[in-house]
Amino acid sequence: MSDLILMSACAFGAVVIGLFGLRGLLRDVPRAERQFQDPLPFALRLLWPLVSAASAWVAPRLKPAGLSRAHRALQAAGQDYLVSPEELAGLRIVAAVLASAALLLVSSMLGRDGVFAALSCVAIGAPLGWLYPTLWLRERRKLRQKRVIRDLPVFLDFITMAIEAGLNTSGAIELAVRKTSQGPLSQEFSRMLRDLRAGLPRAEAVRRMAERMDTPQVWSFASALIQADRVGASLSESLRAQAAQRREERFLRAEKLALEAPVKMMVPLVTCFFPLIFMVLGYFIYLRLIEDGIL
Repeated sequence: MSDLILMSACAFGAVVIGLFGLRGLLRDVPRAERQFQDPLPFALRLLWPLVSAASAWVAPRLKPAGLSRAHRALQAAGQDYLVSPEELAGLRIVAAVLASAALLLVSSMLGRDGVFAALSCVAIGAPLGWLYPTLWLRERRKLRQKRVIRDLPVFLDFITMAIEAGLNTSGAIELAVRKTSQGPLSQEFSRMLRDLRAGLPRAEAVRRMAERMDTPQVWSFASALIQADRVGASLSESLRAQAAQRREERFLRAEKLALEAPVKMMVPLVTCFFPLIFMVLGYFIYLRLIEDGIL
């Protein structure tokens, strides 16, 4: 009994010392200024002290090439105002640790406390946690590109009508931003307009916007705008043709998804629906065979 009490006291003391050490570590981490950034989601807000500590530790060890790739991925997903590349690396570390800890907790609850079980939990949980932020960014990028493809034809129509009404290109883009619905497209064009007000040449501002969004449709619009600036040509006919092409592409994409729907439905039908039907039919066949004396 005394040994159990001693072990419990030692475990409690170790937890308390660990919490005090973690508190001191978090106190030494410089506080990040987020007044000009997007608000954090609730789950990420709870983990943010740990993410800040991990970011402060890993930031000096990151290579410029890796930071540049992370920055481009954040821009393409529209999350560059939510986390920085250094914070993304810290988030990967925290996610890897939390995933490993969750698997270790489940393993201990199942009564598997051996060294092999612990190593297996770490070997499985750490890669899963490390890859989760990348998968999250990829999903956000896909959703963002879908909204851009959906909204771009209407946006081009607004710009075309404004140019034909006598506005210049910047005024037409600003009018389209005000009149269209809020989304990733209007946000990126607003950023482009801020770059123009800051003194950046229009061709450079448009090129940066296309690099941030990284979609073929936006690159086509940016190329037309840059070419018009160079030769002094009118944009209205080019933008009208692009709007029609984007609308046709959107229709073809919807038609493609509709044709893919029956193929995608085969997997849940074969794995879930058909086995249940066979089980129900098999039960009645079994009862009939018993009544007929065959079984």
